[in-house]
Amino acid sequence: MTETRKKYHRRKDGNLQKLLLQQIPADYIDLYPQAREIRRRFVLHIGPTNSGKTHDAMEALRKAGGGCYLGPLRLLAYEQYEQMNRDGYPCSLLTGEERYDVPGAAFTASTIEMLNLQKEYPCAVIDEAQMLADRDRGGSWTAAVLGVCAKEVHVCAAPPAEKLLVRMIGECGDDCEIVRHERMTPLLCETSRYHMEQDTRKGDALIVFSRNNVHAVAAELHERGFRTSIIYGALPYDVRHEQARLFSSGETDVVVATDAIGMGMNLPIRRIVFLETEKYDGIVRRPLNTEEIKQIAGRAGRFGIYDEGFVTSENSRKTIAGALFSDFEPLTDAVIDFPESLLSIPAGLTEILERWDRVRIRPGYVRADTKRMIALCRMIRDLSQDKQFLYRCITLTFDEEDRFLLGHWKLMCAAESRGRMYPVKKYLPSEKAVEDAGSNLEELEKMFRLCDLLYSYCDRFSHTEYLAELMARKNQISGRIMKVLATQKLRPRRCRYCGRKLPWNHPYSMCERCYRNRYMRR
Repeated sequence: MTETRKKYHRRKDGNLQKLLLQQIPADYIDLYPQAREIRRRFVLHIGPTNSGKTHDAMEALRKAGGGCYLGPLRLLAYEQYEQMNRDGYPCSLLTGEERYDVPGAAFTASTIEMLNLQKEYPCAVIDEAQMLADRDRGGSWTAAVLGVCAKEVHVCAAPPAEKLLVRMIGECGDDCEIVRHERMTPLLCETSRYHMEQDTRKGDALIVFSRNNVHAVAAELHERGFRTSIIYGALPYDVRHEQARLFSSGETDVVVATDAIGMGMNLPIRRIVFLETEKYDGIVRRPLNTEEIKQIAGRAGRFGIYDEGFVTSENSRKTIAGALFSDFEPLTDAVIDFPESLLSIPAGLTEILERWDRVRIRPGYVRADTKRMIALCRMIRDLSQDKQFLYRCITLTFDEEDRFLLGHWKLMCAAESRGRMYPVKKYLPSEKAVEDAGSNLEELEKMFRLCDLLYSYCDRFSHTEYLAELMARKNQISGRIMKVLATQKLRPRRCRYCGRKLPWNHPYSMCERCYRNRYMRR
């Protein structure tokens, strides 16, 4: 590159930096001017799991006569939607994957990403607010705390988030009251070693960290006469809800789950058993941190059902005990999402995102991880000069690591850029295809993920004529998965060569006999 070109790029980069800094207010609270016009009163419900935080916050929401519940998971939003309607408080449901409008509803239960920052609510409940420090999703909690337009806001959070929340609310100039909640049943760490084969009991929740291990553990337990519920993130939300119901009603004995169980799911669990204490977090396989252990372990000892909750582990009792009884580390930084106001800057979206990724953030905040948005934007930036369009595309919710879904997403974006609708009808799994999948859970889950993406696409780009059919197909797939799970015929781990059954935690894909036959005799 010539010296002249280098000077040009340095000057262009410097101009873009100045424009970005001009668009970003000195104080992040000014990103939400509508909320600054309201004198808000916050009630912080601070306490560990199983301390009644969300229950008390929802009671306040009911008394307010209207408002919104904002939760981290579709499952939790659905639970509140069901409970509110059951109690005679008409409530609508709004998530990124579905929308149920209840006539005359004064309440809405939604995932936190669906918060309407332009709408004023009588009352708002922000659940699991310690998530505001999460680098992937925390920006939605930060936006809710700084920007929700409600005169009364109830925030439920674990103790590490207290000081950070108080600081943020003070910066907004709003009032703050703290209500401390104590755990309602004692939580005890067992001292004797746990063996799955002989020590599993009714009321246990066994924790592993992959879909395959959930299936393998549940299959082993079924062979020993246990009826199991299974819960992991890839299951459709209503299937998880049904599996939780079966366990709650006593129709199943044991639940096998990933950490999807750790956030707000109220199940009658007597004992949490950590079969694994490491998880893949999307980047590396790492040990669970202290707060993750506390969050999951706290699900044991449901108040009103058990007088005590127990926690144990197959191989890591000291690690679990150390985490449970250690002091917490206060959260120091809230995550800030990419400000949409920067889209007005005269530069390409990729350039803006990359430059935002290098802007210095003021103390007390950290930038959300923008790697996903930048990577997706590079894939489709040649489709359009319209930054608003590109931004709508890259913020569609789907697993970009899934090549099948990524391929559909690229074609959706290309079709929309040409003013055409993606052929939803062509790619929507047929009723016959769902039935033909039989008991193949992997295929059924793949179909459901595609339907989720198609629904999000149609909702985002106002192709509403297909929403009802997509929802019906999602319900059909969920129903099929429920039937498969009801048979309790989950797939155990097997040797890839001879088909012999393997223990759920066998470290290799072949049995010892096949290993000896194939390698030791050479």
